[in-house]
Amino acid sequence: MVRLLLRLSGMLLIVFLAFLLLVVPLLAGADDSDQSILKTDDLDGDGGMEEYYLLGETLTVKKGEQELWETPADWQIQTFSLGDVNNDGKAELVFSLWKKGSFGKIRPFWHTGKDDSYKNHLFVYKFEEDAFKPVWCSSDLDRPILSIDILDINDDGLNELVVEEGQYQLPITFRSLAVWQWDQWGFFNMKDLSSAD
Repeated sequence: MVRLLLRLSGMLLIVFLAFLLLVVPLLAGADDSDQSILKTDDLDGDGGMEEYYLLGETLTVKKGEQELWETPADWQIQTFSLGDVNNDGKAELVFSLWKKGSFGKIRPFWHTGKDDSYKNHLFVYKFEEDAFKPVWCSSDLDRPILSIDILDINDDGLNELVVEEGQYQLPITFRSLAVWQWDQWGFFNMKDLSSAD
């Protein structure tokens, strides 16, 4: 009887430790509203570095003490990266955001209903002539982006967008890694790295 109790208590301890190691970090990371990220780059090519600062869900860009740009209050920024994502020789600001509506002020002619979904989007901006301007803005994404990085992962001389994706439904633990490539007007998914291929 004592052996059985010791075995059960040992199994319970293992289950509890697994819970602490696997589930608690996921739950703790479910709300990243207090995250802060600082990156620097010279997107406008003037020789002075801009500071790109994500605090909570707001992305702010400064040069010295001067604020150059801040994301609108109704955008919740998830993450961002800086680099030449469209391989035009100039670095861009690439960010994942949550916002209401799949489209902007101009909708496709085939979309006639309400546009009030709250989903994840990917935006690419350039910084030129002292202003941030959209290069490309996605409609609702099939999977929300959790993190992004701009790398040349296959040594072909072209940058790819490495994307960690989640899902809109529970469980929140689902994550996959994909590689996106710029193709003249938008991205295509080169490879889902979480698949068996």
